[in-house]
Amino acid sequence: MFDMFSQEAPSYQANSNSSSRGDTFVISVGGSLLVKEGPDAQKISEFAQVISSLHSSGKRIVLVVGGGRIARDYVEALGVFGANNFEKDMIGIKVTRLNALLVANSLEKAHKEVLEDIGRAKEILDAGKIPVYGGLVPLFTTDAVGALLAEFLGATFVNLTNVDGIYDSNPRDNPDAKRFDKIGYSRLVSLISANVSVPGQNVVLDLPCCLVLQRSKIPAAVLDGNDLSNFSSFVNGSSFIGTEIGDFEDFVPEDSVDEEPKAVKKRKIKKPKNVRGKKEYDDSFSVADVDRMKL
Repeated sequence: MFDMFSQEAPSYQANSNSSSRGDTFVISVGGSLLVKEGPDAQKISEFAQVISSLHSSGKRIVLVVGGGRIARDYVEALGVFGANNFEKDMIGIKVTRLNALLVANSLEKAHKEVLEDIGRAKEILDAGKIPVYGGLVPLFTTDAVGALLAEFLGATFVNLTNVDGIYDSNPRDNPDAKRFDKIGYSRLVSLISANVSVPGQNVVLDLPCCLVLQRSKIPAAVLDGNDLSNFSSFVNGSSFIGTEIGDFEDFVPEDSVDEEPKAVKKRKIKKPKNVRGKKEYDDSFSVADVDRMKL
């Protein structure tokens, strides 16, 4: 999941107060935070309580719910029967919408219909309700849907996942892994782009999501969805632990200032063989492929 982050990550303290987060938030929540072997009613209730509290305090909230393990199980089972990527995406999308319906019914102020039209979000927010979405179209993950909603609404995008930010390597495997407490759009897109063609990729955010964030300079954050107190702190403009994504300049670690710059070794790119009717590699990815990072 973290193989892509091979560059040295900056080290910061917990992110400080910010007044630029606004009052409208699009929350992309990983399906496996709320649905494991089956629906976790306690987790869903805890999440609903926090969302309801933020909504009552005047925050405008939009939710996008992922598919999680159950979506992957359905996608894998469908693949056994010879389904193509489009068909796999569609069954994954249906699972995200089922999870979203569960979340919508746990919230008193939620619009009870799982929405499929981004344009309807504003009217529902203006009516004092919480719009809830699942996946929308093949190829686009629920994170990408969330980024589009944030772009449309001029909102802050929040990704709730199973780690407390973006790391330079997998913190589960590497105890010395460093978290990017702040990362700029350009650097994020470069890191994602370098790995987008890897089959079965498992990354924190997918490329379409990052490109939308970059093109409209959408303020965003990646947070641990298991720490709802920290999530509330971010939304309320307080200090938090996670990765803040914004229009930041690249950070140069202090201990590297006096070092001589190292020559960058050019990597030879092996061209795919021109074999008629045969693919050298598969660079496609689906909602279910990328959404597996959601816990």
